[in-house]
Amino acid sequence: MPRRSAPFVAPDNIDAPTSKEGKKQAKELLSALQTDIAAYRHDQFPPDILSQVRDMPIYHGNLDEVQAYHERWKPLIDRAMGFYPAAYLPPDYLPLPASLEIPQFVYHVQKLHLTKTRAKESKSFGSVGALIDKCGEFNLEEETRLTRVLERDDEARLVAHREFIDLRAYVFCRDSKGEMLDPERLRFYRTGLIVHALPGFKVVDSRQKPRKRRNDAYQNPLADNGIWKVYKKK
Repeated sequence: MPRRSAPFVAPDNIDAPTSKEGKKQAKELLSALQTDIAAYRHDQFPPDILSQVRDMPIYHGNLDEVQAYHERWKPLIDRAMGFYPAAYLPPDYLPLPASLEIPQFVYHVQKLHLTKTRAKESKSFGSVGALIDKCGEFNLEEETRLTRVLERDDEARLVAHREFIDLRAYVFCRDSKGEMLDPERLRFYRTGLIVHALPGFKVVDSRQKPRKRRNDAYQNPLADNGIWKVYKKK
């Protein structure tokens, strides 16, 4: 299953983190971290000591090489852990948010399986104005139709779907006994993926054959602007 990210927690050095001023301070600190990550990433990514996998933002090396590159990122990772202290901890082992764009590090990897899957992004709205703000404009007839749907039912909501190709890597690792573990499915395109490759490391590239998306329960959109299709939420 794809992993969610660890939950945000205001850092310990913020007084009254739930207050308006505390939330503002936390936002400023997180913004400063993101700026520092972007600057460091510009200088240090892609890594200069690792080998690239195909044309992907995936890089592999031996244990010493991956650990050395991991160590470079550690100060920023430690700062990020101040905002997301549950990251990588049991029982869920949730990662840092992809929005931080810190590379993901995976050790003891035997095989990567690269895939493309037809998927959709979904957003829900309670007003036509909010829909247009996030998804762009629709023609007048469609906007009128959507408005009427909401006016006729106070509990109605609109759902917008955008289709896209989702790029993923199935990562096969071995445990301390050398036994192959169940694969972990990772989205890596935004963050990059750093792999400690075991002897005999193999890459299976299935990107030329996108997997079919399961049938959509929503049919006959109320509006379609070429990117987003809008339906009455079921």
